[in-house]
Amino acid sequence: MFKKRLKAFSDFWNLPFGNVATASFIIAVVSGLFLALPYDVKNPYESLSELLLLSPAGVFFRNVHYWSAQIFLVFTILHIVDHLKRKTEYKVKDGVWFRLTASIVITFFVMLSGFILKGDADSQQAYSIFSSLLKEIPFIGDSIAFTLLGRETDYQILYVNHIATATIILSIIIIEHSKIIWPKISVFLYSLISSALLGYIFAPMLHDGLHQVVKGPWYFVGLQEILHWISQTQLVLLFTFLLLLTFYYIKKSSDKIATLIKKSFVFLGLIYLLLTIVGYYFRGENWQFVLPWNNTYKFISDIQPLASFSDIDVNEISSEKFKTVLGRKEGCIVCHQMEGIESSHNPEVIGCYSCHRGNAFTLNKISAHKGMILIPGNSEDYHLTCGTAQCHPDIVPRINNSIMSTLCGIVSVNRFVFGESQSPTMLNHIKDIKESDADSHLRNLCASCHLGNPKTEPGPINELSRGGGCNACHLSYSNEAIEQLNQYKKSKGNPVTLPKIHPQLTLNITSNHCFGCHSRSGRISTNYEGWFETLTSSDEVNDKQNYRLLADGRVFQKTEEDVHHKAGMECIDCHIAQEVMGDGNLYRHKEEQVKVQCTDCHSQKVKSISYDELDYESRKIIDLRKSLRKNVEFISTENGNIALTNSFIDKAGKKFLITKSNKDSLEIKPPAFICIEGKSHQRLSCNSCHTQWVSYCVGCHTEYNPNEEGFDLLENKEIKGSWIEKASEFYQDYPALGIKKDKSGKEIIDTFIPGMIIKLEKLKSDKNKKIFKRLFAPTFSHTINKKGRTCRSCHNNSLALGYGKGEMKFSSDGKWSFTPKFKLLPEDNLPMDAWIGFLKTRDKSSTTRESTRPFNIDEQKRILTVGACLTCHDENSKVIRQTLYDWKSVLSRLSRKCILPKYY
Repeated sequence: MFKKRLKAFSDFWNLPFGNVATASFIIAVVSGLFLALPYDVKNPYESLSELLLLSPAGVFFRNVHYWSAQIFLVFTILHIVDHLKRKTEYKVKDGVWFRLTASIVITFFVMLSGFILKGDADSQQAYSIFSSLLKEIPFIGDSIAFTLLGRETDYQILYVNHIATATIILSIIIIEHSKIIWPKISVFLYSLISSALLGYIFAPMLHDGLHQVVKGPWYFVGLQEILHWISQTQLVLLFTFLLLLTFYYIKKSSDKIATLIKKSFVFLGLIYLLLTIVGYYFRGENWQFVLPWNNTYKFISDIQPLASFSDIDVNEISSEKFKTVLGRKEGCIVCHQMEGIESSHNPEVIGCYSCHRGNAFTLNKISAHKGMILIPGNSEDYHLTCGTAQCHPDIVPRINNSIMSTLCGIVSVNRFVFGESQSPTMLNHIKDIKESDADSHLRNLCASCHLGNPKTEPGPINELSRGGGCNACHLSYSNEAIEQLNQYKKSKGNPVTLPKIHPQLTLNITSNHCFGCHSRSGRISTNYEGWFETLTSSDEVNDKQNYRLLADGRVFQKTEEDVHHKAGMECIDCHIAQEVMGDGNLYRHKEEQVKVQCTDCHSQKVKSISYDELDYESRKIIDLRKSLRKNVEFISTENGNIALTNSFIDKAGKKFLITKSNKDSLEIKPPAFICIEGKSHQRLSCNSCHTQWVSYCVGCHTEYNPNEEGFDLLENKEIKGSWIEKASEFYQDYPALGIKKDKSGKEIIDTFIPGMIIKLEKLKSDKNKKIFKRLFAPTFSHTINKKGRTCRSCHNNSLALGYGKGEMKFSSDGKWSFTPKFKLLPEDNLPMDAWIGFLKTRDKSSTTRESTRPFNIDEQKRILTVGACLTCHDENSKVIRQTLYDWKSVLSRLSRKCILPKYY
């Protein structure tokens, strides 16, 4: 067996490498002549894309030209190795050997210049690198670069050098060396058949310029890898020159030294091959090291036989349909004439290929649709669609790190509840969760509400929508688009009913886009619109008013809406792009990512920024919305100094907000005097006074049923076994108040709701294990009331202090008492909806954040002391207002009728 393998290896080196290289060179030259006529040196990328679309014969000749050139290069290398192996260099004359050494450089130039002449993104990068290298040659670098390559935007000189100068010189050297003009007929036919067969099956594609990763041809990638490691390009040039000089002196060296040099060349060749493999397979965006299976970029060469054969008669197509898009002709527009899409994403501006991929350079239906992305914008294809180099490459990394993609806080708190983490504040990512009790609970019940969850069906965003990447916010269907899509679905995909109205991808983001995910958990979307959840069944509300049945079956009851919603504001009127899509940093909880705060607008003096000072993204948004107002200042956030692009301050100092959807002009009012007077309320957040109600979920029983049919929301598949949740009761009322540290570390009073008052039983890992947690979570419930809550609603309210719903009484003998509405739970002897016990407190393990806590006992006493005063005094009375400024002074002037709590 070993002898047979040795013989096969020996037979391989007996192949006519030189003949194959010569034959392939001739085929490349002849096929190249057929490409010279349609090629336009002024618009190479466009002319080649037009050739790919309109000329099947031209495509075939281009493919043959490409593959014959590759075969020529490979067999030239093998021929050189064979020469050195046989030691035939001593039979070659000195002059011929010198020219053969020079031909190595010329061959490299012919190959690379042909690659550059494509004019696509890869070619431009290769030109830039090669030109920079040549210019590093001392004294004459610029002249050589211009002589060989010409100017960067003008391909005329490079074109002449490729098809004429270098090719002719190389032809002369080949003939001189081989002493033949034409190779053996059999070798030529084999080479021609090989080139034709490869050209028929493998179509070398053009690089569209959309992808962030740009690489040269395979024989150039190794050099790119070297330049990545060695910043001194002159060293690379010097080393290359020394290699050529050493190669030339092989002939003049003794046999022993020549053998050593040859072995060195083999060693260096293997290293270069290794570098080529690394550069080709292991380098991603910005030339960063990445494993091949994680690499989002591959050199494009499709196995598409018959790709050049059109399904329609090219001569019958109007030339107007072959429009130039992003410097190229695109076949998609020929068949798909879409309407309805906004100007920034119009196919006549960016084409279809920019979003939907496939093959833009063919009129063959099967080939055109191969690799097509029907619904672009999902996180799994960001890098190929919305996040490509010519579109939004800076936004995708931000979105991937945003809290809406990571669900970091939900994962952390859930693991903390299940006892699988020591802290509710850890960095996690939803895509990395496994199969533990906590993680399977998320997979089963919660994991659909993240941007990485793909949108798989065409259609508008609705109440049931979850995830969808960019579509989650930016996809918008007109009524006509919906109607046509429904007709297409009813026809079961009949091409005749294919929609002509394209959905839009715009900045017109409504609150409906947010509703699908944000009507869960904290129920921000429903709260904002004035709906609170009930346990009422859908059958009970069919004939009743003021109830709303959601698409998922939940029933909500009407109550007071947020004052901003009443004014016609959408979610995005406050929440800006740099906040919603993230800023690139990882955050543990959503409030850390939030940039906007009430005081950015509602302060006596706000920060502002002019149009000329805006960051690129803010300016782009203003330009797209065409909302520029001259000689005005935009309100900017305290956190990050980011412009609220729909706000402005006029010359008179008045502040206005323009709603992004309706374009209504709303005057922004400064805070009321009560909000800023005195010292007593300086720790209060705006939210703590102006939140009029929150949703209370006062108990949840959760257990795992291994026999229940379930669904894995992360992998979108049916599973055996499911977590079952049963809520105890819902109600709406004022929020609980507690202490939260802001971003500066200062303690403020803020609003809280039950995050999880939960009993976990029959766990997946241990059916006998039981867990009970009583955790409250900070909230901004988006139920803002202009007037604010009363003094009594804080100081005399058991909910506000964290005791739960019930009755507070202050007796004539100075004692406070509390009677809870809900029963006490045996696990901790606290009412079902309570955070803490009456005049008791708990440690930080009672919250879903490490930076929050309930009121301590001293704080409760101070609050209840004022509450005692409010049992007699009107909250607008002079004495109560004085307490805002100097509480101690008021205490020193108590009348005999005043009764203070005995603990004071």
